[in-house]
Amino acid sequence: MAGWYRSHQVPFMLAVIAFLIITTGGWIRISDAGESCPDWPTCFGSWGFDVSPEEQEEWWKENPDEIDSRGAGHRYTSDQIFTEWLHRLLVGIIGILVLYSHYTAWSLRDEIGKQVYSLHYIVTFLLVLQAVMGYITVDMDNEPWTVSLHLSLALFFTGSLIAVGLVWWQNQSGLPEYMRIDNPSDELKRLTGGTTLIVLVQLLVGAYLSSGYHRAACGIEFGDSWPLCDGKIIPNLSVLGLQIQFLHRILAVGVVGLLFWSSRWIKANHGKSVLSSLVDATLILFILNILLGGWYLISAGFTSEAVFTGSLSLLHLLLGVCTFLCLAWAYLLCALPSNNAKV
Repeated sequence: MAGWYRSHQVPFMLAVIAFLIITTGGWIRISDAGESCPDWPTCFGSWGFDVSPEEQEEWWKENPDEIDSRGAGHRYTSDQIFTEWLHRLLVGIIGILVLYSHYTAWSLRDEIGKQVYSLHYIVTFLLVLQAVMGYITVDMDNEPWTVSLHLSLALFFTGSLIAVGLVWWQNQSGLPEYMRIDNPSDELKRLTGGTTLIVLVQLLVGAYLSSGYHRAACGIEFGDSWPLCDGKIIPNLSVLGLQIQFLHRILAVGVVGLLFWSSRWIKANHGKSVLSSLVDATLILFILNILLGGWYLISAGFTSEAVFTGSLSLLHLLLGVCTFLCLAWAYLLCALPSNNAKV
């Protein structure tokens, strides 16, 4: 048996690192640290993260074209700079490891099948595209649409790593019996794939909502802000913030209904399996996340200055990411060939 460093465990470990990158990226947005390293690949001209206010001021004087929307007088804390620095470090680490994984897939192509190596091109391409999008996001001062696109590419990148890992696993040693789905129907593939995309849309709307500072559009008082919006079931949809909030909530209700129906349909037509378990886990995570989102809004009203809790926002994002990855795993299991022939 191949060592872990030459097995399907490599892309799965990379998926874990990708999740950490999403985590640090989310905290960058939440802590307003998106411009805390205005240059690239250095940070205020330094390779470290301990940049004093005086050093920041000196750098702004030498690089006035890099001044962001916060103005030349703004100073970032060491914690903010460290978050951006750590995010970049993890991207650099995963970049090196993706190249290693790509080379390993090529060197084992006769053992694990050429499709693994071919799929790895998608992983490598998405990594480069993600890095470019990260630069654009910073350059455009974290415009909401860039944040949403950056997140979507991160999710596709993580999902592609899981896809490579599953095909690699199947071809190298065979998937365990409990993970096999025999003869998945086209309906099953469309259902899991379509539901995954709808959850992705929900996540992107949420990212746009948060990064566009529309989170308090419905208010912050219990009842008026959640589960109602601005004290109404259907708020004034002429206001952009209320439009996005309403869309986010309507999608959430629709996703819950779709997941509940999907779980029942899968069990009725294919019985209980890893697939139904993944959909059930997604449903539970999604409902928990809806409740967490409500608590995030309501808890801001407990303080006199309406302060939103950053840790709750991050947890809200990560639960959303987990729902997407659960469904993506379900779809990928359906998309795999039903036999153990190398592909």
